[in-house]
Formats: sequence, structure tokens, C-alpha cells
Amino acid sequence: MMSRHRLSLAAAILLLGAMTMSALEAREGLVKIVVDESSARFSLYRLVDVAKDRYEALFFDLDPRTTSMTLSFGGRQYRLGDSSEFRQAVARTATGVSIEFRSAFARVTEHLDFARSSGAAIADGIRLSIMMENVSQKEASVGLRFLVDTSLAEKSGIHFRLPGLEKMSNETVFEGASIPDWVETPGDTASFMIQFTGDGIVTPDRVHFANWKRLNEAPWILESSSARNFTLLPYSINDSAVAIYWLPKVLAPGASSSVALALGAFNDKGYPISQGGDKGTDELFSKTVLTQPANADKKSLMEADLLSVRDLLTRIDLVLSSGSQPTADEIAAWKKILDLLEERKKGY
Repeated sequence: MMSRHRLSLAAAILLLGAMTMSALEAREGLVKIVVDESSARFSLYRLVDVAKDRYEALFFDLDPRTTSMTLSFGGRQYRLGDSSEFRQAVARTATGVSIEFRSAFARVTEHLDFARSSGAAIADGIRLSIMMENVSQKEASVGLRFLVDTSLAEKSGIHFRLPGLEKMSNETVFEGASIPDWVETPGDTASFMIQFTGDGIVTPDRVHFANWKRLNEAPWILESSSARNFTLLPYSINDSAVAIYWLPKVLAPGASSSVALALGAFNDKGYPISQGGDKGTDELFSKTVLTQPANADKKSLMEADLLSVRDLLTRIDLVLSSGSQPTADEIAAWKKILDLLEERKKGY
């Protein structure tokens, strides 16, 4: 049994109940972000069945604490969400979610902004940007580790796939110029990608693929062993994770340092900063599928749905007239919008 699955069934049910009561949720396009407000740890989901509104977690989510960020400040390490030195705040923003950790000496602000991968018509990932500020009265070395508890590919045994490497079987570290453009954990219905290089991304200094328990129990950098696989006997079996490091650098009092990654559905072309062009399907999907109708009279609801139909037809015409082919995700979104509008029409 995997170490992170050590919770009993009863404990897991209680934990899930607590998460449900204290979670902030944001959706756009095919993406759902859920933040456990008690620990300020986030989980990321992709909509894999539009008709049934079924999402799949892109990394392990039964216990959101298994994915974490550790701040290195002045030679000491603080696991954000666990350290009593830091207060935390979570808020919904116009573009996603913000999470802030603040102490007497440092402030860390995470922005999780919905994003579209190259060629995608609707959001299928996020841009994660993190700003670290030295709010103390003296200079300090400041760095960050982001530990992601991957899970999608553990059933197949293909834990990680990299450009030019179809299957990683052993613990591996990349540093400096050897950092890959991306890593994929392929799943049955959704595949998860972390993009390490590209426009708007701050390429990490070190990326370590290893057993989750080994990485989780290390307060900071863990010495790599290529002879190891993703099992740590006796309890942590076939349990992989990736630790992403931006190594400490000196910040003067009041100075800050920012890093950024893209995470989401796999697309080997990555997540460009700006897709440009029309976002009609994204907006329509959010307005008709992800937003519950406000309390309004029947005439107002009919008018709103009529406008949605017109906007959808305009979007379809735009795609067809451009000569490009709509993606399978966009077609599925169109169908979900039409099905929902058809169902609403029965009540008029």
C-alpha cells in the first residue's frame, strides 16, 4: 500500500468531509481548482466527461497535504500550510485563485490563473506564479521547493515521460541546462503536464523525480540515487513525485523574487502567455454550464439563453470560416452547452 494511502477508510471519509466544508473552488473551461482553506494547499482537476460533469484529479487529491511548498529563508525551511510562523489567506480572483502566506519576516503569494495550452479553445490548465518577499529588516537568502505528488501514471508504471524519454524507471535529477521542457504523467482519461521552460516561465534550478516519501521526509534537497526506483519499502510502494527547486538567492530587505510554471492537461507545445483570438467558447461554457442561473423571471431567462444560442452560433461560424478544425474538447463543450440549453427550454 502506498504510504500516502495510510489513512483508514473512516479517517479518509472524515478528511474528505472536512475538505468539503472548508474548500474554495474555482472553475473555468475544462479546469477546476480546489483549495483546502485549512492548509491552503490546492488540487487541480480536468473535466473528462462533459455530459456527466465528471472531473479527474491531475495529481493526488485525497489528502491535499501531500503536495506542498517549502520556503527556504535564511537557511531555515518552512513548509507552507504547516508552519505556525505563517498565517494564510485564500481568495477568488477574476482569473483564478490567490493564496497568501505571511509571517513577520516573509510573504509568499501564489497566483493560480486559468490558462489555455497552445491551440486550445478553452482553459485546460493554469499558470502558477509565486512571489517571495523579504519583509524582514535584513537581507536573507530565499528559495522555494514545490513538491507535487503525482498519481495518474502509477497504475501503468509509466510514472514520467519527458521529451525524448518515453518511460522513466528510476530516481532522476536534472539541473541547470539539462532541465527538460516538460514532464508528463499519462493517465487513462487525462494526462498531467508540468511545463518547466518557455515564455513567462522561470525555469527551476533543479528537478528531482523520486519516491514521494523520500522527497516528503527531506526538509530540503535530497541527495539523488539513480539505483532507486519509485518504491521505498516497506510501505511506500510505486509512489512517485517530483520536487521542483528554485535555489536560494540573497534578497535585500523589502525585495522580492518571482517564479512561475504552467500545469495542466498535456500539450507538448506548452502554455503560451497569450493565445490571442476569440475566447467565445470559454466564456460561453462558463456562463451556461458552470454558472447556476440567477433568480430571475422566465422572460429574462429565455432572453439570456437566446443570447447564448446566438453567441454559440457566432463562435461556430467563426471557427468554420477560419478553415481551422475545432478540437474534440471544444466540440464536447459545444454539445454540453446545446444539451443544457435544450433542457432549459423544456421549462419555458
